[in-house]
Amino acid sequence: MCAWPGFAGVRRALSIEMTPSRVSVCPPLAILIFLAASPIQWAEARPSAQLISLEDYVSELDRCSAAIANAGNDPSELRTARLSVPERWVVHSRGQTYVVNADWLATDLAKAETALHRNRSVLQEAQQDISVRRDAAQALAEADPARNLDSFKAKLGSILAAKEFQTTRGPTWLESLRARLYDWIVRQFEKLYTRLPHGRTVGNVIAWTVIALSSLVLLFWLVRAASRGGARPEMGLRGASKSRQDSAYWLRQARSLAARGDYRKAIHAAYWGGIARLEEAKVLTEDRSRTPRESLRLIQESAEHAALSQLTRRFELVWYGYRPAGSADWNEAVRQLETLGCLGSSTPAISAS
Repeated sequence: MCAWPGFAGVRRALSIEMTPSRVSVCPPLAILIFLAASPIQWAEARPSAQLISLEDYVSELDRCSAAIANAGNDPSELRTARLSVPERWVVHSRGQTYVVNADWLATDLAKAETALHRNRSVLQEAQQDISVRRDAAQALAEADPARNLDSFKAKLGSILAAKEFQTTRGPTWLESLRARLYDWIVRQFEKLYTRLPHGRTVGNVIAWTVIALSSLVLLFWLVRAASRGGARPEMGLRGASKSRQDSAYWLRQARSLAARGDYRKAIHAAYWGGIARLEEAKVLTEDRSRTPRESLRLIQESAEHAALSQLTRRFELVWYGYRPAGSADWNEAVRQLETLGCLGSSTPAISAS
């Protein structure tokens, strides 16, 4: 048997005399040292996992934040809070499960406990970490899926109501029926193809035959187009033949269309009436290959430029931009025609208003 060596003996055993031979000679000493250290390890142990709701998770963060704020009055709250924090939380919210690692919180509380009277900035950093995670949890708790869905639908509706989406549409019932019919035909061909003997060989023959026929048709079309182009004289766009429609013709068309309420076509006719009037006055050369902007640049230095510029802009918006036209647009076009000399100042504007 080995006698109890006392505190001095324990110190010597831990510092300089703890050799394999000494441990084997005095095993009760090692057992007592292990039992003395074990309660400390057991007291420092944290729960491995904790199942809580999202609201309880927010409450736990608030409790730890309050412990840090009250650390100056009761430092023991930091240790109590740290030991109560599990290794992870399993948080349930609206049928969803979130696993939250809690090591960061235990580490912050341990740092705060160590630097309580030395570095107050550590306490502030721990408070900030808790605040960030609490705000994220609170936002998740306050999120309303039904309200978010309504907001998404409203935003999608506002996007689809824009001008560029007005002409878009889904497939009609006839297009859907045609697609289903084509799909059925393809499936029947696939079934027939799989039942044929030597199906791969037959399929390759059919494919190469279709490719050869397509190539022959394309070659025939290219040769025919080239022969027609060689026999045709060179086309000069700048020397286009004169149009038989004068400004009076276009103005009659414009008035007739405006009287029927078709202001879009009326403005189209009014624009070409203004161009014909400028060609008749020799301000512009007659050339129907010009674009509206090219015609506008040709008279940039003339007195008619401002009126034709406004008439061109309205014509482009209504005719090419598909902007709805009304009586106000027609009346404005009439004023520009009067400025260009196409109409007298006393000519009344024809509109539905």
